[in-house]
Amino acid sequence: MSTGHVEYASLDGTHIFKLIGEVRAQSCISLDKLLSKIEQQTNVVGAIVDLTQTTFIDSTVLGVLAKLGLKLKQVHQIQAVMLSTNPDITTLANSMGLGQVFVILNYCGDPSVCTRALIEEHVTHSNMLSTVLDAHKTLMKLNDSNQNMFEPLVKQLQKEQDNLEQVSNQQNV
Repeated sequence: MSTGHVEYASLDGTHIFKLIGEVRAQSCISLDKLLSKIEQQTNVVGAIVDLTQTTFIDSTVLGVLAKLGLKLKQVHQIQAVMLSTNPDITTLANSMGLGQVFVILNYCGDPSVCTRALIEEHVTHSNMLSTVLDAHKTLMKLNDSNQNMFEPLVKQLQKEQDNLEQVSNQQNV
């Protein structure tokens, strides 16, 4: 289980995401839903992802963050900023291609930025599967290395999702 969490704040169209501790896929459902809401907003002027207190981040979280960066570029023509002071986290983010969609800065600012913890969504197998699949598909779009690394996982997850949908459709008949 995740020993970390995501906090969020927004002020005048600037969105701040603070990832604290060991942030894993379980924390992504709320974040992914929030990103969908932000994508629909018209007054978005910036986004900051603060990883200065992140001790671990998994590929699903990186994929959801990649989705944020891509959507901000595509929909709002904004380049988001990522703050990181941990060389391992920075290297991981760069190796996954997040440097293409974020300006990654080594920054150690005020840890008391006024964010609030995102409320954990009720995690079902189906919504977790959907979030993990979408996050890894997004990472695959960033570079060939990610494409090769995550293609087997994405194929397996897609197969599982298709099977779940088939079972659900049969039950609804």
